[in-house]
Amino acid sequence: MRVVKLMPMVMVVLGLAQNAIADAIRVELKTGDVLYGETLRETDEQMLIRHPLLGDIGIPRDDIKTFAIGAGAIAKAQTPQPAKVVKVEPPKHADGGLLGLGWLKDWDRRLEAGVSGASGVSSNQQAHVGFMADYEDPQVRWQQRARFFRSESEGDETANSAMVSINRDDLMPGSPWFSFAGGRFDRDEFQDWRNRVAINGGVGLQMVKTERYRLLGRLGLGATHSWGGPEGQNTAPEGLLGFDMDWKVSKQQSVALANTLYPSLKHSGEFRNVTTFDWIIDLDKEAGLGLKLGVVNEHESEREDGLDKNDFKYTSALIWRL
Repeated sequence: MRVVKLMPMVMVVLGLAQNAIADAIRVELKTGDVLYGETLRETDEQMLIRHPLLGDIGIPRDDIKTFAIGAGAIAKAQTPQPAKVVKVEPPKHADGGLLGLGWLKDWDRRLEAGVSGASGVSSNQQAHVGFMADYEDPQVRWQQRARFFRSESEGDETANSAMVSINRDDLMPGSPWFSFAGGRFDRDEFQDWRNRVAINGGVGLQMVKTERYRLLGRLGLGATHSWGGPEGQNTAPEGLLGFDMDWKVSKQQSVALANTLYPSLKHSGEFRNVTTFDWIIDLDKEAGLGLKLGVVNEHESEREDGLDKNDFKYTSALIWRL
């Protein structure tokens, strides 16, 4: 008798289980996403399902790649699905320019400063301050430099110089060729000139460019005008032949080397040659802090008696990206 009374209850449970299995659905979208839920209603345009998290949603049939209803859908639903890893990029802050004043907006700006000294058998001090700014887009490339250098030994000043330069490259998208124009002002208390202005222009060629390395060649003409020295004013036309090299050694280190020869067009055989080398090491990118080791040398073939033809300056400085 108990078996007979239990039979209707068993049939009801089995019927509910079959309905649950029949209502389960697995939908794979053309995007690759997979949804699990219960079937509510089907039309020619869409399938309405009940998702355990999203609730009732309608899925256009044009967006469905495949679907399964019943026990197969439940079995697949019980199979662990791999989690999707989404990389969230940190928000980029808008560049407000130098000191937030809008100057040199979107430029790479760096301030450098270095001080060294020694006392004892000999006493010497050296100070170096500089500002660098670079900008490049598909049409133009700018480079600006400003440096001040002073040193003394045994209480006597041995160097006191300042330099400001700016250079513009007009690029030709799709071509390695470009044109350039630049200018530079120097003031040096220990040269046979005190003040000098140089301007130049010409054509350049991007000889090598990779993700980490770039080599540029330059050919042009220019002129210098100096005043304030023992010989008074002097204007001299000159040629220009040089190269620039930039190398990203690693994520933390970069090297820049440039050498430019200026042959005199006024006096045969006379020339000056300027070489710069900078090695920059990023110490803390978040804070914009780095270290720079640099060498600058200007060689002049004709100098007054007693003056060295080479003017070497060695610098080590901390860098702050502004």
